Amino acid sequence: MVTIQTYISKNSYDAIVNKQLLANGDFIPIHHSSAKQLGNQQLFTSNGTSLYGTVIISYQDQFLSSFYDWDDVDGIWLSILQALYDCLNTGIGSCDFSERSMDWQMKRLIEKNPAISFTWSHGFASKEWNDIPKKSTLRFPENVLLNSLIEKGTKFLKFRNALYDSGPNQNINQLIIDLKSFSSDLGYVQLE
Repeated sequence: MVTIQTYISKNSYDAIVNKQLLANGDFIPIHHSSAKQLGNQQLFTSNGTSLYGTVIISYQDQFLSSFYDWDDVDGIWLSILQALYDCLNTGIGSCDFSERSMDWQMKRLIEKNPAISFTWSHGFASKEWNDIPKKSTLRFPENVLLNSLIEKGTKFLKFRNALYDSGPNQNINQLIIDLKSFSSDLGYVQLE
């Protein structure tokens, strides 16, 4: 089972940077009752440029990402959706993301049951981030990853649309539409 959950940081950028270890208690899921208020506060403080959080992805109780992998959550979602779109088009999708030296790569595995190998890397960005290099790879059934990212990307888009500044919603929405088209072309049943 794939689990994808988007979280918003409870802390300011400076407070996140100064923490030695980030944990679940430092973030709230976007479905939480105070997430919208917190998101609006972050956007107001940053003049609409940054919404800090993370996207936690796991499959069969193995985690691809963690709370340590925080950054601008708009950029994380855009990059993941773009990497998946590129992967489905060309066989490989990748993205180097953020000041924090995160990147991910997706490789399409053409087998009896098509799959995607998804690698999430986090390297050294700088001393101020207290970075711990790590890399994790999980193999997902292609249709399961595609449908899960469409579903959770749509939920993030709805959350983002409810905030006072819509940010990159148009780009996120177009990628979701493109991925739904892929899902239909491949004959996968979409989750609603």
